[in-house]
Amino acid sequence: MEKPEIKTKKKKSRKALWIVLGAIVLVLGVASILGIWYYHKITQRPETMFRYSSETSVPEKTPMAPIFPVSIETTEPDKASSAEETPAPAEAQSEPTPQPSADAEGIENKGILNILLMGIDAYEDGRTTSGSMPHTDTIMVIAINFDQDTVDLITLPRDTLSKAPGYSGFYKLNGVFNVGLGGKFRTTGKAEDLADGFLLTSRAAEQWLGGISIPYYYGLDFQAVIDIVDAIGGIDYDVDQRFPSMSGLKAYGTGMHHLDGDAVMGYLRIRRRADGLDSSRTARQRRMMVAIFKKLKNEGKLSQIPALISAANSGIYTNTTLAQTAAIVNYASHLDSDRIRTRAMFGDIGQIEFVWRFTYVDQQNRLDIIREVYGIEAEPVGYCTRQYERWLNSIGFKAMKHIRQAEKVIKTAHERKEAGEVFTEEQVALYGDCYRDYIALYNAFETESARLQKLYLENLWREKHGTEKNWTPENKQTNIELKALENEILEQMTELIKNVERSTNAFTEAIDCPKCSWYLRQNWFEDPDINEVDVKFG
Repeated sequence: MEKPEIKTKKKKSRKALWIVLGAIVLVLGVASILGIWYYHKITQRPETMFRYSSETSVPEKTPMAPIFPVSIETTEPDKASSAEETPAPAEAQSEPTPQPSADAEGIENKGILNILLMGIDAYEDGRTTSGSMPHTDTIMVIAINFDQDTVDLITLPRDTLSKAPGYSGFYKLNGVFNVGLGGKFRTTGKAEDLADGFLLTSRAAEQWLGGISIPYYYGLDFQAVIDIVDAIGGIDYDVDQRFPSMSGLKAYGTGMHHLDGDAVMGYLRIRRRADGLDSSRTARQRRMMVAIFKKLKNEGKLSQIPALISAANSGIYTNTTLAQTAAIVNYASHLDSDRIRTRAMFGDIGQIEFVWRFTYVDQQNRLDIIREVYGIEAEPVGYCTRQYERWLNSIGFKAMKHIRQAEKVIKTAHERKEAGEVFTEEQVALYGDCYRDYIALYNAFETESARLQKLYLENLWREKHGTEKNWTPENKQTNIELKALENEILEQMTELIKNVERSTNAFTEAIDCPKCSWYLRQNWFEDPDINEVDVKFG
């Protein structure tokens, strides 16, 4: 009676074994098919490994809405004497965070992939050569056009007067990284700790491409560059300028040299140049990139790149996958070096009222690059001019200070009301005065900012100092009219600022709220009501 039971167990055992073997074969078969499909995509259709739009959207700054009905006098001709109850706050008129235009959204159809390459002024342990806070001192867009088999290296000046999307204030482009990190002083060597800085820099760089998306990035610190160059055996390079190695242990003259990682890093950081601009340094960086590419391609070492990135414990940061990096490397292995084009946005450097040195990007050069690389017509960035900088210093920053302080008081009132606090009729009336003056200053600042930015772009000749004697009669007359307009706006803003200060003080006293601080710090970039994040340079 036991034998049939044994046979039954053996049959069940064999059946289970066949099921397991079948499952293994099925999994291996599917894996093989997926592997072949993936390999085909990486080698034959690398562009399909990427998405072409940004993951993150940036909320635009808008004025606060009132919590009590507030009558606000309109300024439209047909309603000059009327009043509306609690109208929706006017939308900001200044330049919003750029969104991809219809043409920019078509970049995917043109087969163009943007990757932002950033060099961090720091070592693995957080040490930096630029003071207490590391920055992205190299900012370069790599535009890969899969359809035309071209690659454009577009350098963005690190000192560009820029905005940090989603944050108030004005920053250097290389400081947006620090804004994204909340003003951290040192890097930590952990990719997840730095991702927000890289992503925000990518969003900021997009505005300089006219809103075109930059979905991917690579960030490298000093040590990573040194290690990579050493790993590929150094590079033979025709040096155009004397320089010391990064460590300072060796000096190099002009002519052909074999450069190791320490030497390459020293060469890339040369800052001495008669023109006093950063353009010479960024030009050397682009030439070195092309030289390294040629060596890797000629010696068949491009395939080492994914392994170098994968093996690095720190110093190399990216939001690409290993497969995406492999796809880029495979594409590069079939690309001729003469298909790599180098470009740079440039502009004048100024240090007039600001303590920081800023680059005012030449808008025509910028628009030409966008047109040539992407085939779209972009709009100028209006706030990146000396004239607008002067206006900010004359009254703009003071207006921003008062807007932010009034918002803090209004927010406090909102929080108290939501917590159940009951306001007296007098307090509600004073709130109305405070809110009306706040929204009047807010709308005036946004409207006049946009108006002046447009006029300043149309009259860039005013930025040239000491050239009045060469102005045409038309230029001189225009200058007189612009100065009259600036004085008119100054008087208007001054009056609105006084109104905000007076009504806000009265409201804070009525609700027993701490009084506002209207004092604008001498270094405006250290004032949290102007620059939301304090970024250190030095």
